[in-house]
Amino acid sequence: MKKNNLFFIAPILFVLIFGYGCQERKLSPIKGSLKCYVDESLYNVVKTARDTFVVHYKESKIDLVTVKAREGIAAILNDSASIFISSRDLNAEEKSFLDKKRSEIRRFKFCYDAVVPFVQENDSKENITLIEIKKILSGETKGINVFVPEHNSGVYEYLKTKVLENKELQNVSIVKSEEEVINKVKSSKKSLGFVGLNSLENVKGIKILEVGSKIRSDGEVLYYKPYVAYLTTQTYPLVRTTTIFINDFGIGLPAGFSTFLTSYEGQKLVSQNNLGPATVPVKMVY
Repeated sequence: MKKNNLFFIAPILFVLIFGYGCQERKLSPIKGSLKCYVDESLYNVVKTARDTFVVHYKESKIDLVTVKAREGIAAILNDSASIFISSRDLNAEEKSFLDKKRSEIRRFKFCYDAVVPFVQENDSKENITLIEIKKILSGETKGINVFVPEHNSGVYEYLKTKVLENKELQNVSIVKSEEEVINKVKSSKKSLGFVGLNSLENVKGIKILEVGSKIRSDGEVLYYKPYVAYLTTQTYPLVRTTTIFINDFGIGLPAGFSTFLTSYEGQKLVSQNNLGPATVPVKMVY
């Protein structure tokens, strides 16, 4: 193992040596096969991390399964998945289920992501306020084609709980995936879409709108784009904290991969994917 890779596997090795018996020692955080469930909002960044991990550790094989947030959490709670990287934490219903089940699911903060409103590249609109977004999603504002991924998605749940205060979205077109939202906005005039920021990585033909929430004393609205610094400081109005769920208490590949994701090297990959590091400080180059 290369010396510069020891720092993100060291905690697992410590547990391996001091916290488990002989049977557990047969497991390895850097070897074996793993089916990793990942929220569609975070697929690009997790794929980048997975590709890096398997290059470091050639005896590991990690298959990524893309799911909606609710589907991935259900898989974790029902013991059909050992790891899920989610765009959100548990909601009240899921926490209640977990309490009744008396199961111990490990949860780790991964990175700061964002829900972003976007339009066609040639649209004249440059920014939008939270008040405007609320009026559009509540159906009060008419004449805009609004596209949102389905109810099980982390994006829909975020807009419902954080923007509309637990009210269902009105007069919006619900589509199957964030990819479909992107395609619909590209092909529909006077349209507005909402997806996770990482889903727009390297996507052409669209424009992310600045979002305004704070109003200065002189009445001027302060607008922000989802830059890494604004995500990390949670200045961007639609920021969200992502979560790694592990339903595996050994020291196998789920623990090894999650430790890598939250290590300095993993968080550097987060920053390179234009998301906000959440577990260790990463120097950002502007």
